[in-house]
Amino acid sequence: MWIAEWQWDDGNLEELAAHDIDRQTVLDVAREDPKFRGNKRQRAASHQMVGPDLGGQFWTICIVRVFDETWRAVTGWRSEQHEKDWYVRS
Repeated sequence: MWIAEWQWDDGNLEELAAHDIDRQTVLDVAREDPKFRGNKRQRAASHQMVGPDLGGQFWTICIVRVFDETWRAVTGWRSEQHEKDWYVRS
């Protein structure tokens, strides 16, 4: 997947902040070496971006395509062990 640009809105930034995620964390994960997979059905986000930030902390960020190569981060969390294991296997 290719993400050329991010779109931000106050509601999603608040949701991310509730999980200790800020805009910079999303950008750091996107720049490191993320892996992508489909999200569960009937969720606000269509995909998950899983990967480390600059400090090596793994994050699972739920994202949705806004248009073309522009995406929005909807929510996220510190990756659980099964998500880290998936990252290593993929």
